[in-house]
Amino acid sequence: MLRHVIWCRKTVSIQAKLRIFRACVLPVLLYSSEVWSTTAAQEQRLNTFYFKCLRTIIGVNLGDRLPNEQLLQLTGQPYLSDLLIRNRLRWVGHVNRMHTEDNEPSMVKKIMFSHFAHANKPRNMGTRKRWQDKITEDLEKLNIRNWRRETLDKDKWRGTINRFVHSNDPSSNISEVVQQYKQKADKRRAASNVPLPPKITEVLIKQGLKNTDGTHTCPNSKCTRRTFKAQGITRHVKACTPEWCKKHKIPTN
Repeated sequence: MLRHVIWCRKTVSIQAKLRIFRACVLPVLLYSSEVWSTTAAQEQRLNTFYFKCLRTIIGVNLGDRLPNEQLLQLTGQPYLSDLLIRNRLRWVGHVNRMHTEDNEPSMVKKIMFSHFAHANKPRNMGTRKRWQDKITEDLEKLNIRNWRRETLDKDKWRGTINRFVHSNDPSSNISEVVQQYKQKADKRRAASNVPLPPKITEVLIKQGLKNTDGTHTCPNSKCTRRTFKAQGITRHVKACTPEWCKKHKIPTN
């Protein structure tokens, strides 16, 4: 929904789109990630969605070949893996500071940091790591040694785990960089002599199916709703008249 309403709308600035992304998309994407024990395949799927959103926001696609590192630098976003590490360690620090009114460790702390000597992993799980194993890896990546002592100081612990996840302001030359990569992509396509498929709106204009009010008419005479705006006619025609798209050599996927 956000893709067509916000991301692809040129009247909304990139700065506003990134603020919406950080406020609405990231909290949903990383909900309860504090207790995740993700595999490499799951993290790859999360990264794919993460970078896809950022590419859509600034107006590039995979064909433009914009590197992920430069994409994060332009948008001022941290790596998703760093966000996962931050969330897990933030929960560890919160649990380690949990105490009852009698200054005794809380039940949550006892359960999370308890050790079951005779507990074994279930079979047929492969090499999947447990949550404790992920926490150990995170502590090693950030070079944190005495985490039980450091977590007692909330402000210090927050600064330690937030070293690599600060969101910066987007670069001021995003449009220029995007334009450069698009020009390079156009040159590669021209050199390969592969003609681009025609746009649905261009074909409709040639057939006289564009109305005076700027809307377009569906070429399917049996369609119950014939008139669409430019933002919705492309997706509708691909779903409504695949034969018409095939006739004009327009891909429907």
